[in-house]
Amino acid sequence: MGNDPLKEYKFKEKLELKNRKSFPQVRKVTCPSCSETVPGEHLNIQTNIAKCNGCDIIFSINEQVESLSQQNDILQEILQPAGVELTHFQDDLDISVAQHWTTLEIVPLAILPYLVFFLAVATSITLSEVFSSSLISIAGTITVFLVALFGYISYFSIRKKHKIYIHIDDQDLHIEWRPRKFIKDKKYAIRNIDQVYIKDIISGGTKVRTSIFMIVNGEKGQKHVELIKSVSSRTKAKYIEQEIEKHLGIKDRRVPDEKI
Repeated sequence: MGNDPLKEYKFKEKLELKNRKSFPQVRKVTCPSCSETVPGEHLNIQTNIAKCNGCDIIFSINEQVESLSQQNDILQEILQPAGVELTHFQDDLDISVAQHWTTLEIVPLAILPYLVFFLAVATSITLSEVFSSSLISIAGTITVFLVALFGYISYFSIRKKHKIYIHIDDQDLHIEWRPRKFIKDKKYAIRNIDQVYIKDIISGGTKVRTSIFMIVNGEKGQKHVELIKSVSSRTKAKYIEQEIEKHLGIKDRRVPDEKI
């Protein structure tokens, strides 16, 4: 039996559809006065203003730009990354993320090995003088080192459970450190929160951390408040920003201090 031409056509059609590339949504801008298509060189994306070649009128393209921008934002929505815990209860939102290291932690941990060394030496000398035995002196020194090592490792294990909690109720956004580490709980009225954004902090030409900021309206104007000083990855920071803005109904927009 010969091949069925209709089946061959449908098979080729399926292959073409399968291999066809999907293009992002594009849109032509037409003049509202004469309906002529406006070329790209006559569109100003910075000001969202266009000029028509046909009738020389100037008009706004803000609506078209915002529509495309919103579609792009939907495509870029970030899924929940590991290391960020999020829960909804009624109208409240709770987000928790690992605490970043503070100076009050880094400094003691940096000098601890030197303190242990001097403590071990002092223990060795004291025991040798009291018991006049090098064996007891060595045993005491080893014990000091083992106890210090166990405490050092244990702290890093416990440290993973230290969290920063962001709680949003119907009135306020709360920032809480648990354990506190001498850092006071903070509270901001959600009606005053204008925008949330992330920023890469640069020092000496190198990125040292990624921070999350809020723009908060006040009696004396807007101020930039550091919500979380350091997040371990930009993806986590973007997710936290995304979920807070979504919960508060804030439309995301670029701000001058934001690092894209």
